[in-house]
Amino acid sequence: MTGYVPAWHQPFGNARWDASIATAGLSRWHNYYLEGMRWLIRNAVVDGIYLDGIGYDREIMKRLRKVMDRTRPGCLIDFHCGNHYLPQYGMNNIVDQNMEHLPYIDSLWLGEGFNYNESPQYWLIELSGIPFGLFGEMLGVGNPWRGMVYGMTNRLPYGGGDPRNLWKLWDQFGIQDARMRGYWTAHCPVQTGRGDLLATAYVKPDKTLIALASWANEPVSCRLNLDWHALGLEPQKAILRAPAIGGFQEAASFQPNDEITVQPGRGWLLVLEKP
Repeated sequence: MTGYVPAWHQPFGNARWDASIATAGLSRWHNYYLEGMRWLIRNAVVDGIYLDGIGYDREIMKRLRKVMDRTRPGCLIDFHCGNHYLPQYGMNNIVDQNMEHLPYIDSLWLGEGFNYNESPQYWLIELSGIPFGLFGEMLGVGNPWRGMVYGMTNRLPYGGGDPRNLWKLWDQFGIQDARMRGYWTAHCPVQTGRGDLLATAYVKPDKTLIALASWANEPVSCRLNLDWHALGLEPQKAILRAPAIGGFQEAASFQPNDEITVQPGRGWLLVLEKP
């Protein structure tokens, strides 16, 4: 056959393939796509889709969001893409390139070609999704200590990392009921005093989970500057502990004013609470 452009092809074995073709930016094929999504959601009990790249414009994305919400409220859209800020892809920032779609997406998984050794600014803008109100995950192992500063783990089971011990800690702490206060905000109640050692606080009325991560090239130390009023705790009645997390950290205990040492490229998850 001629006159078409092949897209993703998935082999099933025995000479069988699930084959797709590239379509124009706007065409009647999108009506077929949207009706197919409606049928799947209604009849196959599909409650979300995973987009590995987005091949249509904002108008089709808006229609897709409406189809999903009207057919089965609560459906999710997960968006994955690699780094396009490379010469072979035209030096396009992937978030800028897809910004028109972000209001209709629920989560991000930005992976191939991204560098987890880059600066905090790179993490915040290129990887996390936080400036756009989106939850993000890392591809592969990533860096679990830095990831927690942005509320990110890697995705199970892809890429070798295993975030289940971190998830257990989230559940034990009750992170779903906490308010995230990142280092990038003017009112973060936990400060390190260093630009290469950053903290994010997950604040609850009776305790706070502190994600501490280093971008320094050598071991560094700090004493945490804590806004006790914002944290809702009394300094004389608070303890600071590092719970044991398999593959992440060993258990440790601190006083709130202790000097804490962080190894390069690593960090701590600390719980500040009443004894």
